[in-house]
Amino acid sequence: MSDLTSLLQDANLDSAQRVVSNGRQKYLCFTKIKDAAIWVVSVTDGVDVWFLELDKEDLEAQRDLSGISSIESFLLKFSNGFSSGDVDIGRIGTKIKLTVGKGASAISLDLFEAKAAERKVELQALLFTLAGNCGQLEIQLSAANQQIEALKAQKSSGSGLGPLADLSPKKGQGQAKPKTAKVGMSVVNPSSRKRKIASGVVYD
Repeated sequence: MSDLTSLLQDANLDSAQRVVSNGRQKYLCFTKIKDAAIWVVSVTDGVDVWFLELDKEDLEAQRDLSGISSIESFLLKFSNGFSSGDVDIGRIGTKIKLTVGKGASAISLDLFEAKAAERKVELQALLFTLAGNCGQLEIQLSAANQQIEALKAQKSSGSGLGPLADLSPKKGQGQAKPKTAKVGMSVVNPSSRKRKIASGVVYD
């Protein structure tokens, strides 16, 4: 693995993609490593392709133009702007001006239109790269779902009743005391008194 490859991988720029809108026009900006020693920055509108190839010397020159102290810092700045969406694309004739970052410290690169054969190769490589990324995301999503289900099952089993759980009611709870009727009060209708049984007429 070359030194440049390591730097690009550390900055997550060995294979990065970002959709950029310019008015109604959308572009896909993407990066890759070529021959383990060249960083390729490309832009496509789905039909045409513009790209720029940078080896380590070219990166040193771009770093110097941007007033950045090291290649590592240059790539990190590019990566931060790229991942946060601070990307602007302007089309000037057959050239694309790619700007990453904000303000006076933004990084600007001029990308040039690919020939027909180059365009075919770039779009083909991009297609398989995106397909590979989708497959990798599906694997990661499946693994994450399995982990979530395992955690749910673990939580569910941990919240169940233990084998020694005391299910009997505690003293003083759940035991209704029998009500005793007051003397002279009706059991059926406690608010009314019992009527005295008629004893008939008593003659002297």
